[in-house]
Amino acid sequence: MKDFLKKLHTSAMLLGAVYLAIAGSLASCSEDLGLSGTGNPAMDEWKSLGAAKGNTWMTSVSVQLDITVDRPCEITAQTIMKDKVTILGQKDLEGSGVMFVDVPQSDIASFGLVYDDGVGPKQYRRIDLTGEQNQVVRVSFTSEAPLAAAPLMMAPGIKSQPVASLCGKSDSLDCGYLNFGPWAWGDISLALAEAVDPASSYVSLIDYEIMARGQVSPQGTFESQETIYLSLIYGYTGQTGSRILGYYTHSKNTYADIEFHDITETLTCDYINGKGKVQYQLDNNTSVWYDANFHYMDGNNLPVFEGYVGKQKLKTPVSTSGDRNKDDIYNTLLSYAAYGDRITAVRGLTFKLDIPKGKIFGFYLRTPDALSAPQKSVLTKLGIPEGKLPKYVANYTNAKMNVNSKNYRSALAIYDNFTFMGLDDAPLGGDYDCNDITFALSNVRGEKLQPKFTEETLSSEWNQETIKKDSIYAKPPSDPTDSLATGGGAAATQTPLQTWTLAYENGGTELDFDFNDVVLQVTPDTKNHTLTAWLMAAGAVRKTEIYYGNQLLGEVHQLFGVEEKQMVNTLNAVSDHDPVLLSSSLSWPDGTTMEEGRHQFKLRVHNEDGTTVEIKSNELIGPDKDIPQSLCVAGEWQWPLETERVYNVYPVLSNWAKNFNDPEAWNWYAQPNQNKVCKPKKPGKK
Repeated sequence: MKDFLKKLHTSAMLLGAVYLAIAGSLASCSEDLGLSGTGNPAMDEWKSLGAAKGNTWMTSVSVQLDITVDRPCEITAQTIMKDKVTILGQKDLEGSGVMFVDVPQSDIASFGLVYDDGVGPKQYRRIDLTGEQNQVVRVSFTSEAPLAAAPLMMAPGIKSQPVASLCGKSDSLDCGYLNFGPWAWGDISLALAEAVDPASSYVSLIDYEIMARGQVSPQGTFESQETIYLSLIYGYTGQTGSRILGYYTHSKNTYADIEFHDITETLTCDYINGKGKVQYQLDNNTSVWYDANFHYMDGNNLPVFEGYVGKQKLKTPVSTSGDRNKDDIYNTLLSYAAYGDRITAVRGLTFKLDIPKGKIFGFYLRTPDALSAPQKSVLTKLGIPEGKLPKYVANYTNAKMNVNSKNYRSALAIYDNFTFMGLDDAPLGGDYDCNDITFALSNVRGEKLQPKFTEETLSSEWNQETIKKDSIYAKPPSDPTDSLATGGGAAATQTPLQTWTLAYENGGTELDFDFNDVVLQVTPDTKNHTLTAWLMAAGAVRKTEIYYGNQLLGEVHQLFGVEEKQMVNTLNAVSDHDPVLLSSSLSWPDGTTMEEGRHQFKLRVHNEDGTTVEIKSNELIGPDKDIPQSLCVAGEWQWPLETERVYNVYPVLSNWAKNFNDPEAWNWYAQPNQNKVCKPKKPGKK
């Protein structure tokens, strides 16, 4: 194509039928080289899509949040996904204010809000999308008591206390709550599905111990212990006998100094110090928390409800009226099946554990039964002396401490929102689903815990497939002192900001709809009011300049360092050129949305006859002014290869074009024909 176009450029002898042949061939390219008016079958095909007028050709929902808060805070809007989240926007608020958010249209029709006043625990709220392209939501947050001042349990190393003392009114057992997004229950129900062995799903570690690393306190000082907040959050069991949750510690490379610490009873008592183990809210009603537990059975003879968790149908003895005040023995999984998206907040009873730096620790769930001979044997082989042996049968997170050849009884999964761990309550294995009790692990700042796993954990045969699938488990966490240089906010920078792809046609009436003449990736930073932009591809064969407002960012071929007529990253399935940084400091004023901010980008195309044409994303062309010159797509989009029409590469796009408010077609951009797209390189990475 390159040589062909050069010949076209230099030849002055093409006449008659030859001219027509060339014109016909160029109709299939990405460029209008001054041959408009010869007809374009692609435009007729586009018209046949029946695209609705008013389509902005942007895969997002614009949401206006009218927010009221009772103290100065930071509000973060984020996506809700199983394992990865991105920040959609951030804003500092005091009293009340308006926040504008571009929410990607996807197969998850909701997003999350996070309230952080810097004093108390973070609060999470889910916001559901209605299906309209523009939406206004009113929401309020009320601050909660800070964890540091709450009378949380300190896990004092109690030894074999009776069940009553682990459930009762002791001041040392007066516990607080940590708030988690309501999506937590959905994530856990999928990762630790009922009656599904996690060894077959590879989404969690099932044999593990953790090393305490020390920490930087919220006040900015280094501390020689690691604080772990353990929050009861989810469970599903038919067991009603005593099961006591605890943790143990020992030194590296030895179990001779092992210590066992009971934390709390999980099953026999419905309340701990008068508080429900887990609570949830319905329908954004922030005034009522309903209590939940881990039991399967209830004692109130309520009607049976049939609901689904994932693909599993459950018959549930749970009321669906939402008007009861207590669900003290209703199982969390069954409550989730009954209410689903009506659950808008979840929080768990929380315990504070302080682990000395350098100590190895894990967790256990013990029974009231005396230590069995088989388990005593495996513990003794690990080097635990007679005087340090536990008194009871238990399931441990370290598989080597359990009995039988299939000896794992626990699972730990790290998601972007939080880290959670589950334990089975059957000492000999049961169904191995590791979800009889489940709890979240947070650090001293109330953020998810990023554990440092031991070498034995990373080499365990039970964990190898999981580690291969997701490197997060083997990736060393950042040094605690790193946050000293960032004011304690290092963890926040790890969550990526939402990226958008701007894909342009610059061919005027000779559009071929591959939308790869210029491809940009842009990432707004709403907290710092800046925008980062990368040039990803150039299917143009004419001089094409990129502007942001009146600021020239460069000519696409010069930016890639290629000849003017050379196409870049549009001819092969894998990008052959690295992305080019255009700027990391473009202005993104407060309140700007992608809906309006993307229009700051424009192309200036220089024709060979000396004329220039401006391509603007908010201008539609064609006789009916309904044909786009650009698409704005959520995420790191895979654009079509050269001359591959976008509606053929992405078949679901035609449904979305007809009705861009149809949630069934919202994630069209994630369903390509893989043989007809270019897979982009990650900006900033070689």
